[in-house]
Amino acid sequence: MEFRAEELTFARQYVASREFERLSDAQVTTIVARGRELHRWFKAHPYVHNTINAAVIVFVFVADYLALMQLPGLFIAPGQDNSLGRVLLASALAGSLHSYLLYTLSSLSLHEAAAHKIVFLGTGALARFGQKIAANLCRLAASEPDYYSRDHMAHHAKFGTEDDAEFLNFVFPRRYYLTFLPLAAFINFTDFIAHRPPTYTRSRIISAISSTAYSGLYLFLTWQVWGPVFALVTMFVFLPHVGFYLDRLRQFTEHNLMPLENKNGSRSFGVGFWGLLVGGGPWGSPCHLEHHLVPSIPWYQQLYLHGFVKRIMTPRQREQFMLTPVVGFPLLWWRLVRELHAFELRPR
Repeated sequence: MEFRAEELTFARQYVASREFERLSDAQVTTIVARGRELHRWFKAHPYVHNTINAAVIVFVFVADYLALMQLPGLFIAPGQDNSLGRVLLASALAGSLHSYLLYTLSSLSLHEAAAHKIVFLGTGALARFGQKIAANLCRLAASEPDYYSRDHMAHHAKFGTEDDAEFLNFVFPRRYYLTFLPLAAFINFTDFIAHRPPTYTRSRIISAISSTAYSGLYLFLTWQVWGPVFALVTMFVFLPHVGFYLDRLRQFTEHNLMPLENKNGSRSFGVGFWGLLVGGGPWGSPCHLEHHLVPSIPWYQQLYLHGFVKRIMTPRQREQFMLTPVVGFPLLWWRLVRELHAFELRPR
């Protein structure tokens, strides 16, 4: 993701112009202490940890097969003259779920495996092999792990500074809007992307070949079972867009207009509908504040820590860092867009 100095300038001006109830030193100390306890637990139970993540990966692949090869049967019959409307409905549901599942797999692979290297623990050959595979599963969704992991670790180490390679605390809305153009996941309409480099490196070419092979296999299978219209609409309309839109929505909202510091610079969407949808499932990034507070713990412990953090926050802090039920995320998105436009256009 390209760093823009003017966005950092605006972010500093915005933070200076707003009152924000930050986490106190006592709260941060309490949270970090609990995080260390969780970290010690998962380090002491590598087999449980590895089993959890292996089950997640198996679940995603099984769910993906069911979404593409079984779910459409609720609406259309194989080899029959189905109406165009029913075919498009089946394609919309199956294709959106397929794209979302690859988004969740990519999130786990990029974030937990490639960047933080904690999907599979252990020094044995099997654990090392599993970790390497996990770090490259994102390639099935056309994501590039080497590029992402380098920038993501700089994001943690240099948060809110000129060296933050994923600076997200002030994102011009026009950068975000350009991601809605067709195939923006692959074409450089905007530099507001994080899953791949802007040029075709050797690693990105490997990802392109991997994703083409995986999606091509399902294109062939769905064409054979559900027909060409279903297969083409699913793979060329819904697959490249739904998961990508959710990923861009996540990065547009998780840090935007938050303080320029690790312990107060993120939101936590939680484990409700919006958190799991936008965050890429439980193993994605629904609890991003907790991740920045204790980056060494895995995704399932972040979910637990979310409840702990929420309990020790003041009402004002919960309002700033977390979502209200049901309507919280749409209201957050609208507030960000409105305030970003207003702040960008105000007289200097």
